[in-house]
Amino acid sequence: MMVDMSNVSVIAAVEALDAADLASADTAVCISLLRDVRRARGWLDAVEARISSRMRDLSTVTPGATGPAATAVADLHGSVGGVSAAEGRRKERRSKTLDAAPSFADALETGKIGAEHVDALANATAGLDDTIKTELLEQEASLLAAAASKTPEEFTRVCRDRIRRLERDHGISRNRQQRDDTYLRRKINRATGMTEGRYAFHPELANQIFNAIDREIAAMIAAGERAGDPEFLERRYQRDRLAAEALGRLVAGGHDRERPLEADVSYVVDAQTAATGRLHAHSVCETGDGLPVPPESVRRALCNGFITPVILGTDGVPINVGRTHRTATRAQRRALRTIYRHCAHHGCDVPFDRCEIHHVDWFEHGGTTDLHNLLPLCSRHHHLVHEGGWTIHLAPDRTLTITRPDGHIHASTRPDITAERDEHDDHDHERRRQPAA
Repeated sequence: MMVDMSNVSVIAAVEALDAADLASADTAVCISLLRDVRRARGWLDAVEARISSRMRDLSTVTPGATGPAATAVADLHGSVGGVSAAEGRRKERRSKTLDAAPSFADALETGKIGAEHVDALANATAGLDDTIKTELLEQEASLLAAAASKTPEEFTRVCRDRIRRLERDHGISRNRQQRDDTYLRRKINRATGMTEGRYAFHPELANQIFNAIDREIAAMIAAGERAGDPEFLERRYQRDRLAAEALGRLVAGGHDRERPLEADVSYVVDAQTAATGRLHAHSVCETGDGLPVPPESVRRALCNGFITPVILGTDGVPINVGRTHRTATRAQRRALRTIYRHCAHHGCDVPFDRCEIHHVDWFEHGGTTDLHNLLPLCSRHHHLVHEGGWTIHLAPDRTLTITRPDGHIHASTRPDITAERDEHDDHDHERRRQPAA
């Protein structure tokens, strides 16, 4: 009789958990038990996904049926599985993703990846153009290898980067279609007397408009605080209302105020793409928010004095201000944004724009406000470094080594964009090594 060894390991994991004496467990035992939990949970998640898939098959085969088989799978997870409606929908999406990427189902069942890795792939493919989704899933083997070696947050970035590369190939026609689909409509609500609207902006226009609105909101808040307005001092304002008023000021001010199209906008583009106007295997061509744009849009923007191009060279010019400034300058933040999309701490997914700029060698200890000494950290990880006893070391190639208070190295990591390029280079190298068909 054939024995399913994967089931044997699950049974062994469950038995170990059941027999564990947590009151006397040391750190090594707890770590071992956590591995058993991961193994058992992965198997349960995989079985649950197969049940969801079977329920979908039953409702498809018997479309006129009534009873449990005809009930939406997500609803069944809620009524039978005892989870929220949102979690039920997540489990259904997870099951559909595993149907489309069966190797992920096998890896989940054996504990090589977790359900959050599958959810990351499901979220990344949600709403994708069918062509791009198909091309992404054709990379299933390398995606699985990335998922097995990375945290769910890091794998999310891998998926986003792969999608950006695929969209880049379709980018010019997609950008033109986005421009054709851009609109702004308004109507009067007769019941309330309010003017209401709907809009859809292509990425470049949205970046210009909302950067200007955000700057105007910041100016309004600062002015209100200086004037002693209780609404601003006590933070009782509604940001959506301020956004509407900011837009009105910018538009109605005309030439007397800064207009949306003259907002402070950054494009991140590598030197070769900027010089040639053509995409290559390692092109970076995006807005400051990480949205891809065609090279011709950036080359046109270079002629606009109100738009700042951030050029990535093979050996960029340092932007240093020594100790004349304590905080990073706008130019330095722009430079860091070309290197990091997120908090520099290992596995953290907080966007760069919500991070604080940290001095690796602390300013109060004599550190300089120079680019080689600056790093984006989210508020939580910034506190860990300053108050939590964690230490960090930044090498010249920006490899970051993070050490816990007990002296053990927590992680060694590269900047988001640099690491993604390195991984892409590895994939290209592997493809070049493959013999021709």
